[in-house]
Amino acid sequence: MGTENCGILNDLSPVFRPYVQNMYQDLKLGLCKTKVDFERISCSPDGSESQFRVILPYCSKKLKWDILFDSSTPWFAPDFRFDDDSFLSNIDDEFLESKVPSLAKWNECDPRALSNVVSELVNLYKIHQVKKLHEDESSRAYFEYTALLGDALTSEYDVEVWVGNHIVEFLIRLKVDTSRLPELYSEGIEENPGIDTALLLVRYPNSTNAELILSPQLTKSLGNISLPQMHQSGVLMDYVPMVTELLNNKIQDLLNNEKLKRDLLAQLIVKYEGGILEYDANNAAFLFEINDFHWILQIDIGTFPEKPPILTLRSVYHCNKGKPKFKVLSACPYSNFEEYIEQQVEIFKNECKGMSSSNPLLNIDN
Repeated sequence: MGTENCGILNDLSPVFRPYVQNMYQDLKLGLCKTKVDFERISCSPDGSESQFRVILPYCSKKLKWDILFDSSTPWFAPDFRFDDDSFLSNIDDEFLESKVPSLAKWNECDPRALSNVVSELVNLYKIHQVKKLHEDESSRAYFEYTALLGDALTSEYDVEVWVGNHIVEFLIRLKVDTSRLPELYSEGIEENPGIDTALLLVRYPNSTNAELILSPQLTKSLGNISLPQMHQSGVLMDYVPMVTELLNNKIQDLLNNEKLKRDLLAQLIVKYEGGILEYDANNAAFLFEINDFHWILQIDIGTFPEKPPILTLRSVYHCNKGKPKFKVLSACPYSNFEEYIEQQVEIFKNECKGMSSSNPLLNIDN
């Protein structure tokens, strides 16, 4: 939990802290599955807070809802103050019991109680936004939404709708197959969870400025993706499958490249298994010898097959300014690999020892 959120939690009345802690740790909302955040909204005379603001992800927006407990009756459900005056402006008990049961049957003993209420309210907010969209059935945005949902690839659960005064936003989850992506390290990506999420943000009336939102995992795997241009006359029901196919093809290319890398490493390891020093998914190091000249071949295949592997020769004994003498080779032909290495080692050996030799490449057996 961040410093600011920790401060809010510590200032909150102890009886309400479990609700907030559970929300922060476990509640992930929206198609991005992003964590919620909090803000202070008041300060009680006794220094013990009973109200705060929760910040919720929705479309490209941040919903800011105030949650107000009554410290004199802590077993009562909280009140809410929304940043959209039209949301839940006129409801009755029957509606509440049907649509927000966690609030109507508030369980003060359950630390998940507030998380459950907020989840149900966010679902209602989405329904509220869709109803606003339907109020203007002649609009381009309404046509695009209904046509998109007519496609078997996209359901109402895959789209978040936000309707403003002069703009409509759609946040669309793309059906991208990430099940076979290789596992990658994920340092520093906590701010945007949703490990395999691909979303498309489209705004009307200016739909040509579509934005692709990838989770950190996909961004790290696929790099920068240039979206195909969406023409003003284009429709979402065609554009969404096009972008989905683009991403799935990129993922398949990545998987194909990973297989080529693994195959290359496997070939080298099998061929020179007696000289292996170390290896991982992207690098391998081998120890060789030519007539008492011992040297290490470092192979970096991280960008293969887009670029040739990077080959580095290192002397075991010779140093330059206190570091092992090395030479990065400028090219790596796929044919005559061993002959090329032998020629380069001969040159490198002469640079290190000032002598020449025509001995072939020999492997060192462990």
